[in-house]
Amino acid sequence: MEGNSVKSKGKIIGIILFLFIIAGFFTIKNLTETRGGKINTYVAVNLQLDKMLNPRLTNEQSIEEIRERLNRDSTKLSKEPISFSNIKNITIEINSEKIRVRIYTPEEGDKFPIIIYAHGGSWISGNLDTHDSICRKLSHNIKAIVISVDYRLAPENPFPAALNDVYNILQWTSQNAKNINGDEKLIAIVGDSAGGNLSSVVSLMARDKEGPNITCQVLIYPSTNIDQLNSESWSYFANDFNISTEEMEKYISLYVPKKEDRKNSYASPLLTKDFKGLPDTLIITAEIDPLRDEGEAYGNKLKEAGNKVEVRRINGVTHGFITMDKITDKADEALNQIYLYLQNKFQK
Repeated sequence: MEGNSVKSKGKIIGIILFLFIIAGFFTIKNLTETRGGKINTYVAVNLQLDKMLNPRLTNEQSIEEIRERLNRDSTKLSKEPISFSNIKNITIEINSEKIRVRIYTPEEGDKFPIIIYAHGGSWISGNLDTHDSICRKLSHNIKAIVISVDYRLAPENPFPAALNDVYNILQWTSQNAKNINGDEKLIAIVGDSAGGNLSSVVSLMARDKEGPNITCQVLIYPSTNIDQLNSESWSYFANDFNISTEEMEKYISLYVPKKEDRKNSYASPLLTKDFKGLPDTLIITAEIDPLRDEGEAYGNKLKEAGNKVEVRRINGVTHGFITMDKITDKADEALNQIYLYLQNKFQK
């Protein structure tokens, strides 16, 4: 009798474990399979766990709380930054505005090419520290000076404050390249997400104002249309792990409070009427990202206007993956593509 009881308990435990496995399988399947693509399992599980443990309450939080969360999100899935010794923080005063920058310079050599980096953060967050690891890698692997711009943030400084800061640093860089051991003829603009938006618009401004020559631009999952969030990828990924429609609408309202300004091509570069005469461009998009289609649409518009453009979609990852090297090798895979692209463009 006792043996039968043990067997019965064993069967019950086996059935329970089996049900747990089945439930786990379908839970992971639901997490990883979407209408627009399949997300890497390890990335999906990590992001879902974080979402459960740290629920997003954007409309109930103060700007300080939102900013703190976004800044934390930018670094929590990053490895420790690589060693890099030649880093300087300086403040540059231009047109009565004081703009903080961090300058990364390779140890050996001279007349380095220059990269101006505009960080992501939905126009309301991000700083010199949140993207420090990326800037170190860019400078080290490309053998280029990287100037990371601590542009003014919304809502305290709405559109076009951040844009003006990045453009002013482009002008300053062109004029002062020799003073920082750089080459004024080799300047690239690079940015991710909101920084990709700013980078693309800085290129438009430089063309329109006959400003400094830009060798090329690299736009990492850029926001290119803040007037309407109506692309297919927005319908597929409206509740993405890292950014939802509700959150994006909140960030846009803080950055560009006046709705009519959102149609301005300096806010929504995809809506510009003239795409001619822009720098050679590399656009990196993420497969599971609501911003995917507008980034790729911008690349198509540039191509149609006769510009040299490469658009590369990284499969299985979400918005913000470039700083997730702790959980996915796709972060370094994309960066390796960026290194090769910039090295080729910087060849004298």
